[in-house]
Amino acid sequence: MIRQQGFRALAVVWLSAAALAAEFTVGVEDIDYFPIFSVSGPEQRYVGYARDVLDRFAAQHGHRFVYRPLPVKRLYREYWQGRFDLVFPDSPRWNSDTKRQQGLELHYSAPLLVFQNVILVKPERLGRGRESVQVLGVIRGFTPWKFQDDITAGRIRVEEAQGARELLKMAMLDRVDAVDMAWQVANHHLRALKAEGALVPDPGLLDIQDSHYYLSSRRHPELIRQFDQFLSRNANEIAALRRRYGL
Repeated sequence: MIRQQGFRALAVVWLSAAALAAEFTVGVEDIDYFPIFSVSGPEQRYVGYARDVLDRFAAQHGHRFVYRPLPVKRLYREYWQGRFDLVFPDSPRWNSDTKRQQGLELHYSAPLLVFQNVILVKPERLGRGRESVQVLGVIRGFTPWKFQDDITAGRIRVEEAQGARELLKMAMLDRVDAVDMAWQVANHHLRALKAEGALVPDPGLLDIQDSHYYLSSRRHPELIRQFDQFLSRNANEIAALRRRYGL
C-alpha cells in the first residue's frame, strides 16, 4: 500500500511537470535596450541578457518560448487583454492604478536583474537642478514618473527615441537637456560610441537607487513559480551571464 501511494505521488509530480512543458508566447518591448534586451533586424530578432536567461529556463524544462515584440504601450495593453502568456520586463510598480482599476491579477517572478535608473546630462550641466531641464529624452513608450508633475504643467517637454544609442546621441548633440535611462545600458552604448564620460548621471535630478525587472504572467502562476526555482538553482550561471553582458 505504501509503495502504491509512493508510485501515485511520483506520477502526480511527473504529470504536473509534463503539463507545464508547452509553448508559451512571451510579449517583449520592441526597442533597443541592449545589453538587457533588444529587438533588431528585419526578422525582429529578440536578443540580449533577458533572452539568454529565458531560453535557458525554457530549455531546462522542455518549454518553447515564442517572442512577440510590440511597441511598449501596445504591448502592455494587449497583455492586460490576455493576448500573451508572459511579459518581460514588468514590475508591480508600473501602471499600478490601471491594473487596480481593471482588477488585474498578475503574478511576478523574482527579479531577473537589478539595475540603476539615472538621469544623464553633459558634464557641464551637472548640478544645475531640475529647472535647467526643459527637454527630457526617453525611450519611446517609457513613462518618466519622477517628472510627471513638471511634464503635466508644461515645464518639461518629452522627446522620444526608439533606442538607447539614438537617445544618447540626442543628448550629446544638445537636442535634449537630459535623458532617462538604465545606467548599465547607457554605459554599454557610450563605450560602443567611444564617448565614455560624454554623459554622466546627475543624482540631483534623480536619486540613484536600485530598480528591478521581473517576468510576469496573468495565466500561469505555476510557470512563474517554476521560473523562480530556476533562478535560485542556477544563480551562479545567471551571475556569469550578467558579467558577460556587463550587467
